[in-house]
Amino acid sequence: MFRLLSVLGLMLALMLPAQAEEVHPQKVVKSVSDIVLAEILANKEKLDQGPEFLLSLVETRMLPIIDQERMSQLALGKYWAEINDQQRSDFAEGFKRLLIKTYAGAFKAYTGQDVTYGETRFNKSGDKAIVSSDIHVAGGSPVNLQYRLYQPKPGQWLVYDATIAGLGLIRTYRAQFSDQIERDGIDKTISQLQSVQL
Repeated sequence: MFRLLSVLGLMLALMLPAQAEEVHPQKVVKSVSDIVLAEILANKEKLDQGPEFLLSLVETRMLPIIDQERMSQLALGKYWAEINDQQRSDFAEGFKRLLIKTYAGAFKAYTGQDVTYGETRFNKSGDKAIVSSDIHVAGGSPVNLQYRLYQPKPGQWLVYDATIAGLGLIRTYRAQFSDQIERDGIDKTISQLQSVQL
């Protein structure tokens, strides 16, 4: 019995530091960005061979810190409540393809520019944050990139929107999808989204 309690005590002691460690939203964004950017610089020859390497890198490294369902819901706006579960699932899958392509396109232009981070801003309750960074372009003004994150549970931060040079990703997509749905209907919009070429 004593041995069992000792083992349980050891397990608890090992678990507590991980649970007690406060995860900062800037650390979440920076650690993933650093890995992706380092991989891009180290694999220029793979980038020149085609999009597969970069697409895989975005999917395996970036997507785990992005709340794809929440982004899908925000991007679809009022139409999310009007569609059924299958349509939501299909839209989310198509929107994931669009996100992968968007991020891959942005990272493709990276050639080693310095990236610096500003002070992270939190809401009053501390469960939402804006992580701000600047990409320093030679001979030009820095490009500001802001990630909006929320905390679905203690110790976890997920991205649900991003702003590039003042242009909101979700707001832009919502306007595009709204126009397309009004013109073509939801099913055709989903079909076209799922056919996005990666």
